[in-house]
Amino acid sequence: MNRLFLLLSMMISCVSMSAAETTFDVLFNGKNLDGWKGLAPFWSVRDGAIVGESTAENPIKTNTFLIWQGGDFGDFEFRCLVRFTGNNSGVQYRSGIVDKDNLALAGYQADLHPKQNYLGMMYGEKTGRGIIATGGQRVVIGDDGKPQVTDQLAPIEPTDGDHWNELRIVAVGNRMVHQINGVTTVDVTDDHVDAKMSGLLGLQLHQGPAMKAEFRSLLIRKLDGEDAAQTMANAVETTSLRTDDVVTSKASPRPTSNSRVEETPKPTWIWADEASNGQSVWFRHRFTVAGKVKNAQIYATCDNKIQVSINGKNIGASNAWEKPLTQDITAAIEKGENVIAVAGQNEGGIAAMVAKIVIEMADGKLQTVVSDGSWKISEQKADDWDAASFDDASWKTATTIRTIGGQPWGVPGSPNDAGDGSRPLDPRDIVVAPGFVVDRIYDVTDDQGSWVSLATDPKGRIYASDQQQAGLYRLTIREDAAPLVEKVSVGPLKDLSGAQGMVWADDSLWFHQSGGKLQRVRDSNGDDVLDTIEVISNSTEGGGEHGNHAVIRTEDGEALYLDGGNHAPLADHKSSRVPMWSEGLLLPRMWDARGHARGKLAPGGWVTRLDPNTHEQTVHSIGYRNQYDIALNRHGDLFAYDADMEWDLGLPWYRPTRICQATSGSDFGWRSGSGKWPTYYEDTLPPVVEIGPGSPTGMVSGGGTDFPTKYQDAIFALDWTYGTMYAIHLTEDGAGYRGEAEPFLYSSPLPLTDAVVGSDGSLYFAVGGRGTQSGLFRVRYVGNSRRDAPTANDPASTNARSQRRNLEAFHGIISDNAIATAWPFLASDDRFLRHAARIAIESQPVDRWADRVAGEPETQSRITASVALARMGNDSHQAKLVDGLLAMDAASLSTNQTLGLLRAYALAFSELGPPNDQQRSAVIKQLSPMLPSDDADVNTELIRVLTYLRDESLAAKAIELIQHRDAPELPPWFELAQRNSRYGSAVKQLIANHPPTRELGYAFMLRNLRQGWSMDARRAYFEFLNQAASASGGASYAGYLTRIRDEALATCSGTERKALEGLTGEDFNPKPDFAIVEPVGPGRKWTVESALGANRGSKDFQRGRSLFFSGKCAACHRLQGLGGDIGPDLTSVRNKFDEKYLVEAIIHPSKHISDQYGSSRVLTADGQVLTGLVVTKDNGDLTIYPIDENAKSVEVAADDIELVEESKISQMPEGLIDRFNGDEVKDLIGYIMAGGDADDGVYTKGKK
Repeated sequence: MNRLFLLLSMMISCVSMSAAETTFDVLFNGKNLDGWKGLAPFWSVRDGAIVGESTAENPIKTNTFLIWQGGDFGDFEFRCLVRFTGNNSGVQYRSGIVDKDNLALAGYQADLHPKQNYLGMMYGEKTGRGIIATGGQRVVIGDDGKPQVTDQLAPIEPTDGDHWNELRIVAVGNRMVHQINGVTTVDVTDDHVDAKMSGLLGLQLHQGPAMKAEFRSLLIRKLDGEDAAQTMANAVETTSLRTDDVVTSKASPRPTSNSRVEETPKPTWIWADEASNGQSVWFRHRFTVAGKVKNAQIYATCDNKIQVSINGKNIGASNAWEKPLTQDITAAIEKGENVIAVAGQNEGGIAAMVAKIVIEMADGKLQTVVSDGSWKISEQKADDWDAASFDDASWKTATTIRTIGGQPWGVPGSPNDAGDGSRPLDPRDIVVAPGFVVDRIYDVTDDQGSWVSLATDPKGRIYASDQQQAGLYRLTIREDAAPLVEKVSVGPLKDLSGAQGMVWADDSLWFHQSGGKLQRVRDSNGDDVLDTIEVISNSTEGGGEHGNHAVIRTEDGEALYLDGGNHAPLADHKSSRVPMWSEGLLLPRMWDARGHARGKLAPGGWVTRLDPNTHEQTVHSIGYRNQYDIALNRHGDLFAYDADMEWDLGLPWYRPTRICQATSGSDFGWRSGSGKWPTYYEDTLPPVVEIGPGSPTGMVSGGGTDFPTKYQDAIFALDWTYGTMYAIHLTEDGAGYRGEAEPFLYSSPLPLTDAVVGSDGSLYFAVGGRGTQSGLFRVRYVGNSRRDAPTANDPASTNARSQRRNLEAFHGIISDNAIATAWPFLASDDRFLRHAARIAIESQPVDRWADRVAGEPETQSRITASVALARMGNDSHQAKLVDGLLAMDAASLSTNQTLGLLRAYALAFSELGPPNDQQRSAVIKQLSPMLPSDDADVNTELIRVLTYLRDESLAAKAIELIQHRDAPELPPWFELAQRNSRYGSAVKQLIANHPPTRELGYAFMLRNLRQGWSMDARRAYFEFLNQAASASGGASYAGYLTRIRDEALATCSGTERKALEGLTGEDFNPKPDFAIVEPVGPGRKWTVESALGANRGSKDFQRGRSLFFSGKCAACHRLQGLGGDIGPDLTSVRNKFDEKYLVEAIIHPSKHISDQYGSSRVLTADGQVLTGLVVTKDNGDLTIYPIDENAKSVEVAADDIELVEESKISQMPEGLIDRFNGDEVKDLIGYIMAGGDADDGVYTKGKK
């Protein structure tokens, strides 16, 4: 193990045990001015600080003070953090009130002045003594009042008053010391006859120009006896007692990315049309250099990997997008034409490449080359593709994504990428809860990487892992000395790096590697050196930042919990406490408008339990987006901190970052795109607390800290983007919890990555990630609140948790006692108990309990059991289940019961099969009168189910709700957004121009409804979409709205679309302006397998478009505005289905018949039976489009209709493509899957 002994740059007094044991009175609670008195127009509390402010409109006539009301202080030590602008300020002490009206004080003042030699000086406010000592002086004042400068102190470093600085005052007897940032500014011994030995404490606002002074972390402790003498002695002897002393190596400063990358012109992130896992894209761009080159620099990176060549010569590469390629390329640039060629590779999720070249010419002029939409791309590698002579004329132009600096990448490699600010590692800039202080312990050097994962061993040492390949390190925190930093990744462990979760358990360090597997690292010979790795072969790997994450001990200490995000494949597992998972969507999902997580299905993010001996895993909880970390509270309950999808801001399915209680068998409902489940669904659970936008990273329990009791009982959750560590305060609530998220500490930037509790009772946290500057910090408590271990318990909650755990014992196993034990709890008002009971029931064979469901007399039990049966049953259970729901008096149900009933219907139809005509009519009759409801969630679910059932009265009622909507409820995120101007700008725009989110949800569901629309309702619908489009939202907001509009248009008749042209901007021209050629053949009887087999290789757009018409597809279907309107519009088919589903629909059209487009049998009054697609007009008349494509439509008057019933035969005939040869089948499939877009990736793959 390599030992890196690092020298202290200065004495670290704050690390000493004596400092750690010192306690202070907390003078400011961070929330209000309790305990203080000042003139109201000038004093307030903002962002955790006391703010004194005057303006030109609200000037100060004479100096005024905010005075502490806790009495006089004699001998004391005072500390605070302060910043000021516009004028000087100060802290007044040992003072008395001389003007009650203006709250003016007279006495000593530690001056806060913009002039360096006045900063921290001693001033005699309203005493007639003026300046007593200027900065840098040790002064003795005799009883004759004459000062004598006995020593010149070391000058303080240049200090900017508008940054946070620490002021410390020590006063003992007649001696007073002022310090700024740990450096003594004055040391005064005052024997003046007017010397003050005690008095009031106050904060000054100075008369004169407009100014602002801010104070926080105000601490004071009274001194006496030996403590007073020792404190003063220490203050006199040392020049550094600050709380931010830091250990640094002598390494050179961390290099930043190309400083010109954010200058105009800025490069643009570019890629192919869509991103996919394992995808490679090749880029080329030509540029001309007119003269002699003096210097040339490149900045380039790709999510995830990049290799760059210039004029056919390899320049360099980067295997991590967080660490861009930045280097001198002067030698590679030639006078005349040049070519930059880039190979980019995506490992998963979103993808993009960005590049900028800055060329300094000999004459001093600059030339820039930036990635943009003019660059050429290919998704297939060609021979000599990077050569200057290569012909890239057939390559497609790149798709632009966003200018550098925007989310989600920011500016990779920038020290401030997690936010703004010039001092990312200065603890004085960190706002922390009252009574706490933050120390900077260690600056991570460049060769040690950027630390994202921490763990502690039984000896109290801290392990820290780089995010990429820089290795694993062990830190020993030492009293009054630098941490001992040892590199672990040496010898047989040389490749050990990249942990996203670590824990010490069972004499081993368990190491959950990003892009790798879970590894068990041991010391094989007892020499205190880790030297052996065991790879857990059945653990999962992959997924990057959405991959495998935390590993922690279970509550019983006998196993490990592992967790992984939504891009981490679920590992092979022996069993599952989650009985089943499906998408659970009644209406069609819309994939993310920008392609993120397209095709990702349940379970999403997961938590499993690993037996450390057998390595067998059990699925514990699922349905997360990207829960980076998990933690246990003192009751042994597990919690996860799940991520939001920031691109969804403003949309109905946006879910803020949140704390979830990860109970056994739970599914928290993350589904890709628009599919995310509402929290009120009966088959999921609500979060403990929703926080807001952010990027969750580490999570740790406060147990073991030497903190006040409520913080020991908290769980700390770290947000990387907004630089905030939350203390999650849990309140017992039955078998679950309610939570409050307190911003415990924050700064900008502060890219928090992980935290651990140290053996000294302090909380240690790391900052870094994505190549940003990294460091290790410590939080300790110096206030005087009680630090007793938490013992409070709510008896009712204790009992409920015990009941829940008894029920959870049946999860994932078959037991003869499970049904009898769990069934009574299906009626519980406690969702966590009800959930545990339902999972216990679902874990038993369905035939043991299915017959009880429909006849269950207790209302809530029937609803809960119906949800269980819909999830676990089969189509044979559908009819009886629906009958049981129909038998309920829906109008008498509570709001929660109504939501449960509607979810039961949705699952019955989505999981067990669609309703027949009789069921459909009966359910509409039961539910339709309930709309509108007084509850918005009930309205949402009524619209969902009634849209699916094609209720013809729905459109009018839903449009009424949309038109008479209330103003949207604004989220309380503005203060949070202030902590990161880059990522927070979208949040601020959202708050300033919030969309009608709830009603967008209604419109999203109504896009599937064809029936029951009047022309006025259609107009109102599209007018609403136009209004919503002017609001602000996340990066995918506009794309979703466009697709909603397009899919809603697809449900309109041709007449309606023509009439709506003025609103929709659609050029409704159903006649093609190109030649239509008949298929050549020879044909064959195509099967799904053979058609999919033919669908390989490059596609011909023009032939595919022609075949769409000559093959009779356009007779019923519209695509890109052309074709018929009998069947569904296929323009958006690529957003919903894959190629296999499309081919199945063509070969077997009756296998999956949409209830909106299925055929019906119509019996007329004269005995005729007509079969075809039935369209109902506003007056009740029918238009019937027969199955025979050559037959004309038939009009039937409402009075002549005897019966209309569903037909099991699709309107679309079989064998439509049997005239086609293999190439023609391939071209037709390609044209439909491309949505009729000639620039779609379907036509660029395979081209050179």
